[in-house]
Amino acid sequence: MDSSEQEISVSDLWENIGFHRPLGGFFYKLPLEVLSLGLGFIFAGFLWGILYPFPESMGYRSAIIGIFSLFFQAMDLGTANMMKRFIGESNIKDPKKMVKYIQYFIWYQMWTGLIQTTVIAIYALYYVPESQLTYAIWIMICHSLVQYPGMLRIFYNTLNTLQQYNKTAVLTFIADDIFQRIIEIGFVLVGKYYGIAHPEIGELMGIAIGATVGYYADDFLATIVSAKYFAKVLKGYGFTLRDCFRSDFGKGIFKECFTWGLKSGIPGLLMGFVSYLTMIFWLNNVYQYTTFIALAGIAKVFSNPINYSIDLGGAISESFMNDKKKLASYYVAQAWRYTGLIHGFMFSILILFSFILDDLYICFNLKYYLLSAPFMFPQILRNLQNPFHRISNNILSGTGRINFQMIMQILEAGVTLIFWILIILVFKIPQNAQFITIIWLMSCGDIFIVIGKMLVNYYYIHKHVLKLKIPFYQTFIGPWVSTFIVLGLGYIYYRFIFNPMHLSLNFIIAFIPMVIICFALFPVFLYFPLTCILGSWDDQTMKILKKAYKISGAGKVISYPLYKILTYISKKTPLYNKFTIDDQEAMKELKELMTLKNKTRKEQYKIDIA
Repeated sequence: MDSSEQEISVSDLWENIGFHRPLGGFFYKLPLEVLSLGLGFIFAGFLWGILYPFPESMGYRSAIIGIFSLFFQAMDLGTANMMKRFIGESNIKDPKKMVKYIQYFIWYQMWTGLIQTTVIAIYALYYVPESQLTYAIWIMICHSLVQYPGMLRIFYNTLNTLQQYNKTAVLTFIADDIFQRIIEIGFVLVGKYYGIAHPEIGELMGIAIGATVGYYADDFLATIVSAKYFAKVLKGYGFTLRDCFRSDFGKGIFKECFTWGLKSGIPGLLMGFVSYLTMIFWLNNVYQYTTFIALAGIAKVFSNPINYSIDLGGAISESFMNDKKKLASYYVAQAWRYTGLIHGFMFSILILFSFILDDLYICFNLKYYLLSAPFMFPQILRNLQNPFHRISNNILSGTGRINFQMIMQILEAGVTLIFWILIILVFKIPQNAQFITIIWLMSCGDIFIVIGKMLVNYYYIHKHVLKLKIPFYQTFIGPWVSTFIVLGLGYIYYRFIFNPMHLSLNFIIAFIPMVIICFALFPVFLYFPLTCILGSWDDQTMKILKKAYKISGAGKVISYPLYKILTYISKKTPLYNKFTIDDQEAMKELKELMTLKNKTRKEQYKIDIA
């Protein structure tokens, strides 16, 4: 490490523009994700059976959320997709305007939140008692509260758009794994025992109401913590948190944001309307749909790691809207490359995990959830395209291609509606289907529609927005060959080590070493070294990884040895540096953008593009 590198502090590296920030953010939150997973097992294993003994409790809540999601989405049109479009751009060249965008968001959400809670309360108290949803009156009222004040995640979302991933990683852990779990447990227990003591409500409904209130209450504590983090960032701009609550954003900002929100949000609202109709189709035509949706939801939770990807935040808007198109294209290429690397590893781990899912349920006395296990593999397949689809949507939003995005969302909504009308109402497939057919329909019914839209998105982007250079080999070939090797070795371990330990000792004793091997040893010492041997790494990716490990906090436990091992292997494999992308023009634009950023800051940051 030369002296120039030593002069760059961690805080300056976080402020330096470049792909090392999204990657550093991934490693920063990785140990927190592992800890979260451990807490999740504790929660699911030892508490789920007490808190949620019946899947229907979550099913009722999910159904109510579905009923009102369309209304909530309609009221949020004025702020739809505005964060990544405007915050990233104004962050570089006009921080004062960025604060005004935040002001608009806060005031819009607070006023529309009042309208939403009032309308739902009137509906629940005066109209629902005459309908078949009488049992859900208090769930509706409690759930409506999440819309007021409606801006509780503004500081977190702004930090994420500003690519302050070290802060958002901590906030996510605090909000989702500490505050939410503790508060949820408290409210669910209160609801459960109140329901037992009051038969007119019952245990099942008491749990559903308690969970709904708990889901909302934790947001206030999370907002206080995120506001403190955001206040420190604002200080570097010369602003205070109080400035964000002023109402001097003016008519120009209002018109700009509201118009953008309508254009980008109405197609999404149409898709929400399709989702709402589809839910009604399922509710009215498929017996015990609330149970099925709860089981599918459990599978989504367990399969969620396949959704992990490199979050670009506001990087596309930050570069493209400041006339740095080569840099924007470079971000997309690196996002694909690292997403492919992460994807392959997560897929292998989830498949290995699915082998023991039934045993896990039995061990933790979750017998009512055993039927969620068959949803696991279809849900994994459904989610494989999600990270790449998100990148395409991020590009379209960040580059202001709102008209094309509108057209594609409208087409997707129309085709999806026709599909479900044919499947459910015309051919009545779910009504007469076996359980396995319902599983695949609920998980993957619209998968070809979604994939088709994604492919058209990328074709349009390449032709009319950015000239994409996707590192196909490093994204797919190297990672997926490594994935199947890991899967094979993992299956051997499962068959000849885990099973004998399980049978001769017990599940917990067999489970703990399997978790350590799969989540700690496999990534650092097997999967990622294999990807390097097979040519998925080059000088560019290693430079980025070197910066990323420096800013990865506790994630250095993984990122630092990974960097050292890959550095060693890179000198031995003939495929290293065989699949590179020319980054010279992108690095030139990066330096220019960083210079512009320093001109608009109260504080000046050292630049490192080495």
